[in-house]
Amino acid sequence: MALMLATPSFAGEDLPVDAPQFSLPSLDGRELALNDYQGKYLLVNFWATWCGPCKVEMPSLESLYRKFKKRNFAVIAVSNDIFGAQVVEPYIQAQDFTFPVGLDPKLKVSNQFGVISLPTTFLINPQGKIIGVLNGAENWVDPKTLLYFDQLLATPEKVAETPQSSPCKNNQNTSC
Repeated sequence: MALMLATPSFAGEDLPVDAPQFSLPSLDGRELALNDYQGKYLLVNFWATWCGPCKVEMPSLESLYRKFKKRNFAVIAVSNDIFGAQVVEPYIQAQDFTFPVGLDPKLKVSNQFGVISLPTTFLINPQGKIIGVLNGAENWVDPKTLLYFDQLLATPEKVAETPQSSPCKNNQNTSC
């Protein structure tokens, strides 16, 4: 997971950078669009059924999705299979994957993101900015990776304010 955070650029720019707006059909007939995930952390994984490393990482991606999907987190797996649903749907059903799967047989969205190899994964923050890029397969259930997502998705606890901790409450001459 450190590779995701350490990757310094996307299309020659420093991260974070605005994620390309996209819309693509899903396996279940809906449209998947970046705007639908505003306010959530979104992992966009580009893959294909013919890609060996993709098939190796997909079960752990499913585990990550199931673990964090109720915590302001979503996954979209964008298939680059040129035959679309006819090859993707049997694969997804056989593996019992539950995350949304988008179909990109003409590589329109993949090209928008500048994908040149599979798998490639982008982490997008709730404001629609790409904050990480990972080229290659990942073990998404590695303890360090799970800890990263657990901390990323942690709900900030309200810190109790005491009179000693707030200069405004102590009437100190400080701008508040």
